[in-house]
Amino acid sequence: MKIAIVGAGNMGRAIIDGLLDQVDASDIIISTPENPTLQPWVNQRAFTIVHDNTELLALDFDYLIFTTPAKVTLNIMQTLAKLPAKTTILSAAAGIRLADMKDAFTNQHNLAIFMPNTPVAINAGTIGTTILADNASAKEAILNLLNVLGDTFEISETDFGIFGTVAGCGPAFVDIFMEALSDAAVANGLNRQLSYQVISSMLKGTASLQMATGQTPAELKNTVTSPGGTTIKGVLALEAQPFRRAVTDAIDAANHN
Repeated sequence: MKIAIVGAGNMGRAIIDGLLDQVDASDIIISTPENPTLQPWVNQRAFTIVHDNTELLALDFDYLIFTTPAKVTLNIMQTLAKLPAKTTILSAAAGIRLADMKDAFTNQHNLAIFMPNTPVAINAGTIGTTILADNASAKEAILNLLNVLGDTFEISETDFGIFGTVAGCGPAFVDIFMEALSDAAVANGLNRQLSYQVISSMLKGTASLQMATGQTPAELKNTVTSPGGTTIKGVLALEAQPFRRAVTDAIDAANHN
């Protein structure tokens, strides 16, 4: 399986790092403008590098993934319009629709748009995708590729905005929550570095338990709030602040920018 990637910005590199878990570097082609700051990262691996997107037309690969900004992606797609039909094409460019991709290419391709987040770099991404494929096996192949990068969810194109807000912006909101927990832990005498380790482990375990059991967060909360106990007192103190409203406002603001 050979994969070509257009773009080596932050998300492009994150996707490539995730793919390297199961794809040899020698099977990855990267199309990116010359950039000296990328050289140390490139030199560590046996990628094929091209600096002109049209060079891809002379190369053989099974998948083409666009990680470039939407404002340039359509133009790049049009320069690659005559790619062979066997090439499966995926786009991570926000705002690019399947209809845009169909219009850009001369041949009929299996297509997918997907919304990743940066944890794809360590194969722990949360990915939304909409797929337009000829058959079930082609669709499964696309899902298998994306699943290398993390948990993949098939969604409708109309849900891409809110999915991207929750999965893409959510990590920043969680980081702020983690920072606040750490500050409180330090204020109460815990070492800063240890507090980060404890908080990260706690969040990982909590999320894993929810995914494993299928219980709602409310149900899980109830299992650790004993009558008269410390946890329910902390919960009430949290609820006394506009915590839920702050989260809702953050999502709404990010989703309607």
